[in-house]
Amino acid sequence: MIDHPSSVFAKLVVVMVTMAASLLLLVGGFFWFIVTPNVSTSIDRVLEEYARTIATTSPDVETARRLGARLDLQIRYEGPRGPWSTTGDLPRIQDVRDQGVRGWAPFLHGRHYYIVAEPDGGAYLFAWNNPRAMPRAHLTLLILLLLVMTLVVLTAHAVLNRLLRPLRGLSEGVARLSAGELDVVLPNPTRDEFGRLTAAFNQMVGRVREMIAARDHLLLDVSHELRSPLTRMKVALELIDDIDMKARMIGDVAEMEIMIGELLELERLRNGHGIRTVRQNVVQIVDEVAQNFEDRPPSVRVSSTASEIPAEIDADTIRTVIRNLLENAIKFSLPDSRAVEVSAAQNGEYVVIRVTDDGPGIPESDIPSVFEPFFRVDRSRSKKTGGYGLGLSISKRIVEAHGGTIAVENNANRGTSFLVRFPKPR
Repeated sequence: MIDHPSSVFAKLVVVMVTMAASLLLLVGGFFWFIVTPNVSTSIDRVLEEYARTIATTSPDVETARRLGARLDLQIRYEGPRGPWSTTGDLPRIQDVRDQGVRGWAPFLHGRHYYIVAEPDGGAYLFAWNNPRAMPRAHLTLLILLLLVMTLVVLTAHAVLNRLLRPLRGLSEGVARLSAGELDVVLPNPTRDEFGRLTAAFNQMVGRVREMIAARDHLLLDVSHELRSPLTRMKVALELIDDIDMKARMIGDVAEMEIMIGELLELERLRNGHGIRTVRQNVVQIVDEVAQNFEDRPPSVRVSSTASEIPAEIDADTIRTVIRNLLENAIKFSLPDSRAVEVSAAQNGEYVVIRVTDDGPGIPESDIPSVFEPFFRVDRSRSKKTGGYGLGLSISKRIVEAHGGTIAVENNANRGTSFLVRFPKPR
């Protein structure tokens, strides 16, 4: 899983890598600018003194070769006793003098060169190879340090990934809760701050679930309790002599009955109750419902991709869904709107029903709330737009009871599209 650059985990990894790189530069600089020059100076002095000691013994070529084999040293002599060298790649003593070289000389075979003069006019040239091991040792140390730091960073990465796992789970839980999943329960294997935060989240979700359940039960109880008074009101209305008043009151009572019926239907559909699915032709159901809206402007046009699309559905409740969507599309169409378009198609593993209108669209801020009970885009709740804000809630519950999803999106130019998806039958 790749973390977003702004995540806490990514920031911690960047901090660790930066600290490791800084420490590596600090140690490397310490060895390069402090340890190496001081050690090299000390080695120079020791080797120069040792070279003078060897020169005082006036070794011949055989003795010099034995010393060279034991000490990783090459010697050259030029003087009255005749020139000789323990190896053929040593420069002439005069060439070394011309270069003014002493100590480290990388451009002269990477060796340490020392010239010791003899009283008889001769001179010895000593070339030490041992000091070349010093840079290699430092380089090896830096490589080992880099490997250790890399191992530390990888280990810290794994540890942080494990420690921050509850935070990622909490983020996913918040996203699921925002999407309307009220049954979210996060595992809580830790006892640290993240564990306490996860426990608080689970407790919050439980309280939200209880509050929503209490609201639903309240609506259900009120709906049941209102049925008896409404029945008595209908009986009393028959005794009113004023025909106009009687008609208005009958209309109001009928609206209340419709709202109560929708509330009871909303509760009946909870957890899929009341749904009986059989194999049906979705195209035929869409055609049947659309025919009821042909005479209502701007009319309805069916454009399905096939004549038969089977699905395991409850035909009556799916008719309710399509009817609610078409009713909304007709209701919010403008005088110059094109015909509402409804279609059914197969898309991969799903059967998709799409209802597209050419109305004013839905404000983006209202889209997450359109499926909530009693929510209406028209805040004035005018009777011209009708309804109680329950049609889309009922549709959503019906679709979810079928194991499907319903979504809404604004079109590119104008209008809104509702998409209903059901799993395709196996």
